[in-house]
Amino acid sequence: MEQKPQLTNGLPLLSCTLLILSTEDGSMRLNIAKTVIAAVLLIGASQANASVVTTDTPGDYLATYTGSRAGDLDVIDALLTYNPASDIFHFESTFAANIGASPSGFYILGINRGSGTAAFAANGLQNVLFDSVVRINLDGSGAVNRLGPNGGSTPFAAGTASIQDNRLIADIAGSLLPANGFAKTDYTWNLWPRDGAASAGFTQISDFAPDINNAGVQVVPLPGAFWLFGSVLGLCKLAGRSKRFVPFTIKSEIMI
Repeated sequence: MEQKPQLTNGLPLLSCTLLILSTEDGSMRLNIAKTVIAAVLLIGASQANASVVTTDTPGDYLATYTGSRAGDLDVIDALLTYNPASDIFHFESTFAANIGASPSGFYILGINRGSGTAAFAANGLQNVLFDSVVRINLDGSGAVNRLGPNGGSTPFAAGTASIQDNRLIADIAGSLLPANGFAKTDYTWNLWPRDGAASAGFTQISDFAPDINNAGVQVVPLPGAFWLFGSVLGLCKLAGRSKRFVPFTIKSEIMI
């Protein structure tokens, strides 16, 4: 299992070109240039860190699995982000084949809100902890199930989750996953597809992503970085009061 920074699929690229206007004081122009360079590097690094995709080895079905091996229950990558401003969890996952190749397949996203237990400890997975599960069916319907004494279940209709060939995408309201010991920004998760046609129990589970432990929710966006970017534009405007100018261009591709 590997977790590495990647650029989130489907997000547009912003090509940022800054024109720094020189003043009669060359040292001021140099200082502004240094500030812009630092800001661009900071924003780029922050955006990369904001999206950590969990990747999974193709074909690594569990030895205990007895269901379909058509590929749509074999995880290739997965990502869960949380936006505090909108209170939305955004889930994306890619599979080895188009979803629906296994007619009785469905997908379980386990989330630890702070009181997670190791329900699969007997199967050697002591570090896959969860106190809620989101089930997603092949028609995009499903349910958010909160486990434990204060649990409950909230169903969602067909088409709520989006299926695009071999990709599964869903937005989950934070109100359906209230804190249970952790702040929402500290939740952890794991994904395990199942084949309902297989014998009930652990043998229905094809794969875990990550393999043996949970991944952390990634928090987006990063308003502090964009505030700094706006401040740099203000510096450029100040520099533009000079009578003469020299073009100084920095081009950076930034994910937004």
